[in-house]
Amino acid sequence: MDYLPLWIGGEVLGQVPRRLAPVLGIISQLVVTEDYVQLLDVGLTTKHRSEILQRVALQLKKNGLILDWRNELCAVLDTKGQEVGRCERGAFRALGIQNRAVHVTARREDGQYWIARRSATKRAGAGMLDNFAAGGVSAGESLWDCGIRELWEEAGVPPQLSSELFFPEVALRSLRETASGLHDELVIVAELVLPNSFQPINRDSEVAEFLRLNRAEVEAALEGGEFTIEAALATRCVLQRHAR
Repeated sequence: MDYLPLWIGGEVLGQVPRRLAPVLGIISQLVVTEDYVQLLDVGLTTKHRSEILQRVALQLKKNGLILDWRNELCAVLDTKGQEVGRCERGAFRALGIQNRAVHVTARREDGQYWIARRSATKRAGAGMLDNFAAGGVSAGESLWDCGIRELWEEAGVPPQLSSELFFPEVALRSLRETASGLHDELVIVAELVLPNSFQPINRDSEVAEFLRLNRAEVEAALEGGEFTIEAALATRCVLQRHAR
C-alpha cells in the first residue's frame, strides 16, 4: 500500500493511504499534494487542532472508510509524547496515527495464567486468544485508569484487586498494514497477580470465555498462533520476565 506522510503540529505523525487523498482534499484546513498531507495548524491550540482532526474523521466516515467507529476520542501524541490533538479512535488506522493500548497479563498465585478468548462478534481477531484485559487509552486517561477500567469491564476485577496492577515500564510497537490503513499501536505491558479463588466474569460482551492455563500451555498457544498479534507481544514479554 502506498502512503503519504501526515504532518500534524509540524511533525510527521501519521501515514495516509494515497487512495484517500481525493476524500481528504475537500477539507479546507488540509493541504493534500502528491507527496504529503498536512494540517494547516500553525499557531492553533490543541482544541482547534482536534476540531480539524475530527472533521477529517467524519469525512472518512461519511465515505465509508472507517469500519469501526467507536465514538471515543484518543490522544494524538507528538514525538515527545505530548498531546497535540484528539481524534475519533476509529480514524487512527485510516490516518496511520499511532495509538496506545494497555494489555494486562494476569497470573494466579499458583502460577497459572488467565487467558481470555475474544468474542466471536469482535470485528478483529474474533475467537482468538487475548490478554486477560486490554483496551485503547482514551484521551485524557492515564495508563493506570485505562488498565483499571478494562479489568473491571472485561474481567470483573474489583478495585481491591485491580489496585495491585503493575506496569514494568515496557512498551512494544506493533506496526502492520490492514484493509483500512496502517495499524500502529504502542502496546503498554501491565501485570496483575490474582488470588486463586478469583473467578473472572466478563461485563462488556467482548470475551467469550476465560481459560486457566499453565506456562507450557500458554507457550504452546503462542507457538500455534492462537493469540492476536498484540496479545502475543505482551504475553511473550511477560513470560520472558518470569522465565524459569
